[in-house]
Amino acid sequence: MAADTRIQVSSLICPTNGAIKGGLLSTGSDTGWRKSARSLKDMRYFRCSTRPVCVVALVRGGVRHLQRAGVLPIGWIRHCKCCPRYATLWGRVPRKAPRHRGTQQPMRFLHSADLHLDSPLRSQALRNAELAATLRAASRQALARIVDAAITHEVDALLLAGDVFDSGQIDVASRAALAAELGRLGAAGIPTVMIRGNHDALLDMASYGPIGDSVVQLNRDMPTFRVKDASIHGLGFTARHVKDTMLPDYPVAEAGRINIGLMHTSLGGAEGHDPYAPCSEADLLGWGYDYWGLGHIHKRFERRAERSLAVMPGIPQGRSIRETGQGSATLIEVDGAGVRAREVPIALVRFEVQALDLAGAETQAAQIATMADAMRAAGAAGPVALRLRLRGAGGLSGAPEFARQLAEEAAEQVTGAFVEAVRFERDRAAPAPGVLADLAAMMAEDAATPGFRDEAGALIEEWRRALPREVADVLAPEAFDTLVEEGVAMMLARLGAGGEPS
Repeated sequence: MAADTRIQVSSLICPTNGAIKGGLLSTGSDTGWRKSARSLKDMRYFRCSTRPVCVVALVRGGVRHLQRAGVLPIGWIRHCKCCPRYATLWGRVPRKAPRHRGTQQPMRFLHSADLHLDSPLRSQALRNAELAATLRAASRQALARIVDAAITHEVDALLLAGDVFDSGQIDVASRAALAAELGRLGAAGIPTVMIRGNHDALLDMASYGPIGDSVVQLNRDMPTFRVKDASIHGLGFTARHVKDTMLPDYPVAEAGRINIGLMHTSLGGAEGHDPYAPCSEADLLGWGYDYWGLGHIHKRFERRAERSLAVMPGIPQGRSIRETGQGSATLIEVDGAGVRAREVPIALVRFEVQALDLAGAETQAAQIATMADAMRAAGAAGPVALRLRLRGAGGLSGAPEFARQLAEEAAEQVTGAFVEAVRFERDRAAPAPGVLADLAAMMAEDAATPGFRDEAGALIEEWRRALPREVADVLAPEAFDTLVEEGVAMMLARLGAGGEPS
């Protein structure tokens, strides 16, 4: 170490060197800190006065002990950005959320994320052009419904936690729709506070001028916006991929005020989502904010600690069968008693998977009637896009195009029903003895071998990479087993039925 290196500290206690408060600390004391690394009780934090957010433990060898004790969570450990690298690893000390019992009037906020206004919907267009057109309109109508809900509930601000747009390319129609709706919200005296997500990280929000006077975009230059008794903190993406947590860079909770954080993050990871700005739930809830408005994962969930609530609101309007259920926004109310949240339905069209038994439908007319009844029941709560999973379909499973056409005829009889896709559930009953049964056994055995799976998987991956991103979803790795099962079932059905639909 260089002899002239100095570290400025606000306070430090070292069992070897005694207590040192403030001033400059020379590297000559480093030996004492290293000796203290063997005992957890000998380790102490000091707060870096150069960067108050940075809390430093000067004992290199003691970091593992601090992790095991839960004093310094693993996700917070990094090299200090302002102190010499030999000195430290750093993180923020957990703190309790500031109390705001003095707040007289409750505050309300409407939280949403992942609108993906300009999503191209290529895969839907290939399957069902009418559904794709409906969904394009629905995503903008969902924005209008969000604004309607904010005005109806008289919220203090609308919070948008990233991915308002689907890409870094400007879609002028979507941009105009956003300006109109947020302008309507601003006219009602309600500001919009937003951050960038991974999809719209590179979008030039300043193109064509500001969106509106009441629209605030939080970033590193302006990470906090204050409205009444609340401080809203947020940092947006500046690149498509952010592999490190952004939590240590968030502002300290402001004492005596309601503190709300906006973050676009994959948290600890989720199926179907790559890691983006990962952050552990424990670290997030221990940061000192009252509420975390999250974005990125398209399935809604809540995480609560004693003094903090974090909500992933999910996508307000689903775009594919991977985004099933009723899309919604989250209405939160904060006062001296804490934070409460509830869903506000938003989606105009739901995606659902519908299992349907056609065993009793012996004619094509009966099959259409059975499908129509199922669609009518599923659509009772509003427009719905269905993926039908048919069983007992007999020879129909060998003619998927014809089965799809029957489903489309059924949908014509039901208002608000769309056919997303038709799939077949494999008949678990063994084929009758004979050549077909032997072939079925051979195909099943071959499909289970590592060689087949590797070769078929590589081929599917090659096709997937050649397709547009949204179309490629149908060939996702998690769909491999389903694709194989459906292929085997289709081949057997065609062979058994002579290739003709029943």
